[in-house]
Amino acid sequence: MSASDALVRSGTLARPQTESEAAVAEAERRLRALLEEISTLDLEVETLASELATFSARYERELSVAFVPLERRERLVRWLQALQDELARLDAELRAPQPKVSRRKSRKKSTRSHQSEREEAEGERPWTPGATLDDDVPEPLSPPPDLASEAQTLKRLYRKLARLLHPDLARTEEEQERLHQLMIQVNLAFERADRTLLELFLVRVDQGELLEPTVSVDERLAHVEKRIAALTPVRRSLLADLDRLRATSTFRLHAEWKGRQELGRDYFQETLTELAEDAERTMRDALARMGRLDRAARELTTLKHPLTEAKPEGALRTFDPILESPLVRKGAERLERRRASSEARTLAQTLEEAVDQAPWEATLVLMAFFAERAGRPPDALSNREGWAERYAAVATAWPEAPAFEELLTRLPPPLEIGLRFQGGKVRFGLQLKSVELLAGVPIALERRTVAMLAQRVLAHLGPREQCKGCGADVFLVHLLRTRGLDELNGLVCPACGHVAKSYFLFNWSEGQEALLPFALKVGLVDEVVVKLAGKGIAFQLLPVTREALTVGALKQLFTDLYLKPYGIAAEPADLVVKAGARALKDEARVEASVLTLAIRKAGRDSLAPVLAGDEQELVALLRSRIERRFRPG
Repeated sequence: MSASDALVRSGTLARPQTESEAAVAEAERRLRALLEEISTLDLEVETLASELATFSARYERELSVAFVPLERRERLVRWLQALQDELARLDAELRAPQPKVSRRKSRKKSTRSHQSEREEAEGERPWTPGATLDDDVPEPLSPPPDLASEAQTLKRLYRKLARLLHPDLARTEEEQERLHQLMIQVNLAFERADRTLLELFLVRVDQGELLEPTVSVDERLAHVEKRIAALTPVRRSLLADLDRLRATSTFRLHAEWKGRQELGRDYFQETLTELAEDAERTMRDALARMGRLDRAARELTTLKHPLTEAKPEGALRTFDPILESPLVRKGAERLERRRASSEARTLAQTLEEAVDQAPWEATLVLMAFFAERAGRPPDALSNREGWAERYAAVATAWPEAPAFEELLTRLPPPLEIGLRFQGGKVRFGLQLKSVELLAGVPIALERRTVAMLAQRVLAHLGPREQCKGCGADVFLVHLLRTRGLDELNGLVCPACGHVAKSYFLFNWSEGQEALLPFALKVGLVDEVVVKLAGKGIAFQLLPVTREALTVGALKQLFTDLYLKPYGIAAEPADLVVKAGARALKDEARVEASVLTLAIRKAGRDSLAPVLAGDEQELVALLRSRIERRFRPG
């Protein structure tokens, strides 16, 4: 006969329930319901967390690359918006009446404000595709101890009690009988899956108490309520986990993915298309903002001159908001040699490395340097379209080079899109982040690889047109056709050497003309010098033309640029070119960089009257006629 049969025959199960036993039954019902709810919640949390983690991994794998250009372009737009806000503020400051009180305190506050704005615009992106998804998806939760399998828990309790209460462990017959009766109760509790009774037996054994074969109703009720109290926080925690998962962006995206999947649509492919369209729209917005910024900077310059230079009651305007702005840096005013800082030397080193590793980035740095060193940027770099055209022309040598618009969204670290005050004007565009960095580029130009790239960049800064000499579509190269007695600028075709334009400048050169020292330094332009009565006269040529230059061609240059323009009737045959004391034949190549030019002595009677004198008289005559060119009438 089993223990359960004996219990039935004893009539204990047929006895009506007391009020306390009914309370225990109700508590055990609530406990079972709570355990079932916790098990369901735990499974739901674990399943949802696992699904979201899997979706997040796929989301990052499929879309993270597509988010990168969009995020970069959005960051660019944020920065351009900050510059627009700053220009609007400066415009308002310039138009506002000059206050009588000191502006020092308010300027300091403004500087802090705009520095924060710049850090916010250029700082880390507020949302990184993939990383954000991973951040707000918690790790799948492992079941707490209370949520282990009920069957496993019953077995664990039963085996532990069996080891502790087995009759074979008794030392006397009386103890053996008592343990036998206890094991009957344990077996009954196990068969009925009465976890509460098994736990109460185990608590008594652990506390070293002598076990009675029965457990009081009050003890049973207290134990069940204790378990309910312990499991209630677990339920709340699981509900919180579930709410947290459902509040994440990953859950919303996952739900969208499931919805489209049910409609037979490809969520990831559609999202890729949407991201590409968003990136394109954002880039168009950025380019439009750049155009507006350029115009606003020019308008601010126009506004600045009459206001900052106004002299009410004989005094200058005491406050210039442009010079105080943290977002408008000072430009390089002159070409004087600066002492290079450690940052400039670092730039020189990294620029040399970039020529090998990412020449398109080095190209952009050199373009920004030349644009600022020119004082007024060359016409080719006066707007974004010109920058894009010249960059694309230089970058044709590198198929892997990104487009100009794309590179704007991930500029090399030394560069920024910003504002600077230079030459009395507010300028907007690509620039080095600080004026101190400008000193690093000339250091880098001492390296052959950097000089070769700079030569290529400078060769693309001239006007673009079809050469009338050879018909090629070229970027004209600027040089000084001559300097010394006179100074004549020229634009020549790099393909055939045809002179497309000659012109004089009557003031200090800016723009492309100001970059001539760099063109000479990197070998884009070569120069040969002749001395006439001790006066040096230089002729600048393209290297290819310089290599093929003969003595006869050199004499023809002097005739065409000095004798004929100033009404001196003479021919190249009337001149002689010497290397030292030795006269050179017309067909000889010009190898020395400095030669002597003289008037041929033989047959002097056949020379034009103005050449009848010596070389010093010729120099004096040329000077007087050149000066006369600048006199009115």
